[in-house]
Amino acid sequence: MMFRFLLIVVTLSRSSSLPYPAKENSASFWKTSGDEAVMDAVEKFENINKGVAKNVIMVIGDGMSLGTTTAGRVYIGQKQGELGEDHVTQLDRFPHIGLAKTYSLDHQTPDSASTGTALLCGVKTRSGMLGVTGNAEKCEQSTENHVYSALEKAIKKGKSTGIVTNTRVQHATPAASYAHITQRRWYSDRRVPRKNRKNCKDIATQLFEKRLGIQVILGGGRSPMRPNNVKDEEFPSKKGERLDGRNLIKEWEMDLNKRGKEAEYVWNKEQFMNVDVNSTDYLLGLFSPYEMKYKLDRFKDVSGEPSLAEMVQKAIEILSKNPKGYFLLVEGGLLDKAHHQGLARYALQEFIEVDNAIEVARAMTSEEDTLFLATADHGHMFTFGGGAVRGNPVMGLASSQRHPTKALDLRYFTSILYGTGPGFSIYSKTIPVRKSIKPWEIYSKSFRPQSAIPLNAGTHSAEDVVVYASGPMSHLIHGVNEQSYIAHVMFYAACLGEEYKQYAHCQNQSSLSEKQMMESKITTEIEEDGFEPEAETEDI
Repeated sequence: MMFRFLLIVVTLSRSSSLPYPAKENSASFWKTSGDEAVMDAVEKFENINKGVAKNVIMVIGDGMSLGTTTAGRVYIGQKQGELGEDHVTQLDRFPHIGLAKTYSLDHQTPDSASTGTALLCGVKTRSGMLGVTGNAEKCEQSTENHVYSALEKAIKKGKSTGIVTNTRVQHATPAASYAHITQRRWYSDRRVPRKNRKNCKDIATQLFEKRLGIQVILGGGRSPMRPNNVKDEEFPSKKGERLDGRNLIKEWEMDLNKRGKEAEYVWNKEQFMNVDVNSTDYLLGLFSPYEMKYKLDRFKDVSGEPSLAEMVQKAIEILSKNPKGYFLLVEGGLLDKAHHQGLARYALQEFIEVDNAIEVARAMTSEEDTLFLATADHGHMFTFGGGAVRGNPVMGLASSQRHPTKALDLRYFTSILYGTGPGFSIYSKTIPVRKSIKPWEIYSKSFRPQSAIPLNAGTHSAEDVVVYASGPMSHLIHGVNEQSYIAHVMFYAACLGEEYKQYAHCQNQSSLSEKQMMESKITTEIEEDGFEPEAETEDI
């Protein structure tokens, strides 16, 4: 009898305890919150900003699918002691959103090179290619088939530009803003086939040749910039990879200093934090030989690395000195790397890095003159659901971590799953039986949610991605569009290109006074160096 009494008490206790605030049971709660949201939307659409975007910031969460942003929202909320589902991320605060179709010319499921080219250059191309149209069959055809990015168009307009990433700066996404090449993996000349080296410039060389036009470069990627006989300053056992003997980092410093610029190269966090933004014209920060550390592993880096948000803050402080404005590209690229490895907790932590960077950037800028775009280049085969109850740990077992559900094979499963990747596991080599998950396993940061198909690395998804926008002309982000449309919104909003002079908002731009230009500490010598969007040049 005592056991039956205790069982009844426990049952009653569970049924009377709600997993959510009691006020949410009331219709008045949802009416009030709904009315407030409607009035907020009415105000936003009554005050649409149709002015010129002086500044443009584009943040790309590499592989940041809708499932990732949803799970990331819950993850952040739960880390802050909330249930999680009703948390509001920085992405959630953007007033305008739309969807972008991500396919490339030759692939239903795209890669970061073709999507980066679409987002930044306004042209769909074939997978693996950067800054060129699909007509470029071989690298020698890159010049005649190249297309110009928002960054390059901003340079032509006299704006300052910057690139921030936590991957190598030669990675496909940032490279799409400055490189024109048919193979995304030609980071240095060593990676270019011998027969192509004479006529095809590697990505690191193309970045160096645009040194005058790009004031801030922050990320990883020291090795592709150095010869193979030069030791890395942080990891002496590692050397550069260039075969041409050029040390592009030293050349960058020497050339800019010779031109009278205050140019600084840094490779660790202490040096980075000590950079004086007021006296620095150009900043090159390369914090690892290749990719930077995941946030969860950053403590292992003895020399220290800045966060994505810290790099964004420094970049804006330097770029905003130009009275003509700036273009800044930010990539949270480690999110994609984590998804490929099936490391969901790492991926969600990298989502927080992106969200934090957006928060910093929006706090430092104004919607009056800054077009802010945030999106993904593509998604991943990442799902989040499983019938989980409200407030269930985002990495937990479905449908409840306390009372998990067993699938038809009598084994537990998690709310997060991957369609493909290294998380596939079987209990026996002879009988294909799924490995059982222990409830405590999910708390390990290296826990891999199971995948349906065994692959060494998870694949991208072919789904549309969400585009978030605020600032001048941000209302143009709407509905479902080709991914290449996003670049044209930037071109139009910031009047990037001669063809946009015909539009009224571009004709009404207020011109800078000579005094403003004289007071500017960022000099724009692009015209002096002969940069024209219609022709290749080395010194931009």
